[in-house]
Amino acid sequence: MSKVVKVWTKTPQEMLDYILETDRSNNMHTQPDYSLSFYIGKDLAYIREVYEEYNGIECLTEEEQIQLGYYKLEIKA
Repeated sequence: MSKVVKVWTKTPQEMLDYILETDRSNNMHTQPDYSLSFYIGKDLAYIREVYEEYNGIECLTEEEQIQLGYYKLEIKA
């Protein structure tokens, strides 16, 4: 039976690029915990957690997350 599921839309590279740009634009990249090399070896779960934090996704409703394009709805067979 097919059903509708909520699917994350951001690729790992999109998330990392956004994080690095945000760090740079806020002059945080000069601090050790926000430097480019800090992210080397971090797993995808960490990158996604930072991305969600930077975008305030945890504060959004499920409806808002979908409307803002963080998730999309798909039919899963």
